[in-house]
Amino acid sequence: MARKWWLLTGLAALALAIPALAKETEPAPAAKAPTVSGVTVDAPKKDNPLVDPASEFVRQRLPQSQNSEQYPRFRDDICVKVVGLPDEYGAFIARRIVEIAAQAHAPMAKASDCKANVNVIFTSRPQALANDIARRKDILLGFYWNAANLKRLATFRRPVQAWYVTRVRDDTGKSWLEIHDPTSFLDPPHGRAGSRLSNGMSAEVVHSLIIADANKVAGEKIEAVADYVAVLALARWQRLDRCSSMPTILNLMADGCDPDAKPEAATPQDLALLTGLYSVQARESGSQQRATIASAIRKATAAEHQ
Repeated sequence: MARKWWLLTGLAALALAIPALAKETEPAPAAKAPTVSGVTVDAPKKDNPLVDPASEFVRQRLPQSQNSEQYPRFRDDICVKVVGLPDEYGAFIARRIVEIAAQAHAPMAKASDCKANVNVIFTSRPQALANDIARRKDILLGFYWNAANLKRLATFRRPVQAWYVTRVRDDTGKSWLEIHDPTSFLDPPHGRAGSRLSNGMSAEVVHSLIIADANKVAGEKIEAVADYVAVLALARWQRLDRCSSMPTILNLMADGCDPDAKPEAATPQDLALLTGLYSVQARESGSQQRATIASAIRKATAAEHQ
């Protein structure tokens, strides 16, 4: 987009080794190296060549279903609703979510009066809103064990946070929501034994809730916020407070990222991850799904460097 919109309001040095000249006489004692008191030099961390960055990114950032150990994605048609912004901005963000979902080949609702299962809310009081949801409709915050766990789950810590409702489904069509349910042990999800490739289960995202602190995203470009929210909404994520070495729009609001590591649009790796996620066989094992998603990311990275 040519026109830029703004949301709401802005080793130390390397030592040179010099070979000593050979002498017939005994060499003089080496001069004592100068030191600087109180200075600590940290060598830059090197990537482990035995660890595939794409696989590690998927493993660390996409949590698996606690019941099926697969990677959930939307199975139902996606319907987006954005509130808390002027209509022009809200429509832009909703449209961008739809565009990225289409690129990922995610299922999309066609009717304009569809029931929203991706709800994006901008508010200047995000903690109050999260508390209200925890009190009146805790199912939207996803799975939790007890009241203390729910309180931690509902604590708003980031400029933008997401909560997901997920479910698992067996090969007979029966499904279980992965939510707080004290009676769930009476009829736990169970798959089909006997195969390392599939257990007869599949994992799905049922609902994405995105809450943005309007005060903290005020200085960001609307295009960057829209892409951030879109990528966040279309998959279940975790550990978004940490800067990633993988080029991703999710670094936009992560801690410890250099400015040049914060893209202002969804990256080829983001789009490849989502496309890979929505292309996996629903009943494959989680390890097979991860391999498919990571392969898509590697291909996107290789294409960038051609």
